[in-house]
Amino acid sequence: MSLLGRLEDLSLTDIIQIVYLARRSGVLEILNDSGRHTVLFRNGLVVNAASADVPDLLTWFINRGIVGAENEQTIRNLAAEGMPAGSAMLQTGILTKEKLRDAVRDRIIDTIAPLLQTRGGEFNFLLSDSMDASEIEYDPDFVLREGGFTPANVLAFEGDKVKPLHDLEESMKGGKALLSNAKRHDAQFRVAGGLIQVESPATAYRNVVLLDRDPLIRVAAKRVFEARQMRLAQFGAIDSARETINEFFRSTAFFITFLEVSDESLTLLQFIKRKNARLPVVMVDHEMDLHRRHELLDAGANLYLTKPAAERLRPGIADEELGLFAEELALFAERSFAQWEDTIGLDTAAGRLFYREAEKEHAERSFQLLKQLINEISDPNDVREVAATILRFSAEYLDRGVVFIIDDDHFAGISGFGVTGGDETMNTRARKVRVARDVESILAEAMDSGEVQRGKMRRTPANLDLIASLGDRVPTEVVALPIMHGDRTIGILYGDNAEHRAPIDDVTGLEIFLSQAGSAFENAAAQREQ
Repeated sequence: MSLLGRLEDLSLTDIIQIVYLARRSGVLEILNDSGRHTVLFRNGLVVNAASADVPDLLTWFINRGIVGAENEQTIRNLAAEGMPAGSAMLQTGILTKEKLRDAVRDRIIDTIAPLLQTRGGEFNFLLSDSMDASEIEYDPDFVLREGGFTPANVLAFEGDKVKPLHDLEESMKGGKALLSNAKRHDAQFRVAGGLIQVESPATAYRNVVLLDRDPLIRVAAKRVFEARQMRLAQFGAIDSARETINEFFRSTAFFITFLEVSDESLTLLQFIKRKNARLPVVMVDHEMDLHRRHELLDAGANLYLTKPAAERLRPGIADEELGLFAEELALFAERSFAQWEDTIGLDTAAGRLFYREAEKEHAERSFQLLKQLINEISDPNDVREVAATILRFSAEYLDRGVVFIIDDDHFAGISGFGVTGGDETMNTRARKVRVARDVESILAEAMDSGEVQRGKMRRTPANLDLIASLGDRVPTEVVALPIMHGDRTIGILYGDNAEHRAPIDDVTGLEIFLSQAGSAFENAAAQREQ
């Protein structure tokens, strides 16, 4: 098990409970503006914590007056000989076992309390097979009867956000969720026993998409998600997952997506976030890769998880490991559904509102990018630079795009982006494409009319050759936008939906941008001819 992500997507309260329920050992790193903070776990129990400004136990005790400064050197000498600082305090009689226990708990609370008040920063749980006394700075088996602190011990100040965990562990091992029997009004939820408790909302509004090639993962997920009354659509191939996601988009449904990490799933993540940045997407990797994690979070992923390690999937324990992993996924889903119900509601009208708000956000982002890119092309000196800027903005709307310049006899491709289905990049393919001006094509229609051509492409020989030249993907919708200078068409932007085959969004913003880019494109093209 590995957890990586942003605190805005998964709170510290939830993380502490997830690690407890999974009975894991390791170090939780939290990185924010004030530095690196850590929470240490052993078998799911919290055993220590450190803030960025006071990283060691002894310094914190001295700063709080728990240990006198006159004892510091004695303890540090013993620590230098290999004795943990906390154990040294007991050995010298400076603290009793009870006082050390209370002081460690105070330090944990003092460290995590400020972190619960902010949603800024990133977290990374570093899994470890074991945690010894030297890392923990005392011997938890000797000092603490339970061997550590449960979430209820260190999060008691959170009040109703955390409840005692009672029999939750046994129910999780059986792949079952504890759901509250008490009624709740709309848009209310609470964290209880490490799970978000939701009162059986209509399954139709609790949609989950899981893409994973491992059938064992899918079987475990099916058992857990269906027990929690979620509608799970799971797939081993990306094309089938993409079709279902497009159906959800068409029906303005709220859904949560779990994607096994691959090159194809990265593009699917980007597609989902392009259509509706508010929809939660979790990327699931086979092993931790910090570089890949950074790339995925930067692309918009809400959470980065790793699957159980192969060595933990031995006969006899594999079912339990997979069940606990599926519970991690379900916990994130429960939390996301509850937040959606809180802020939007739980019906089709709420879904339409959710998508309208996302469209407004997308329009605002596009407008800001539009202003930025218009400034970038104000003084061009290379037509390919202008084309690259046009394509950068086009990626907000299209799966694939190619910019054509118009010469005396042909439409000549100069730059492109998107998938080709082969090793050759779209940019390379685009530069090889030449379409005659005097034959029927979507490019000629856009040039002659000076208007946007959009829809299902006519099956003319030139159009078929154009699609074939861009790769092995066949779009269901295409668009050709003229790049104008005055009343003259000087270039064409071709685009389609060949990768995800979803309807192309409204391209008004793209038309506005091209109307501003026409002059820059003309000037750069003129310099190219000189």
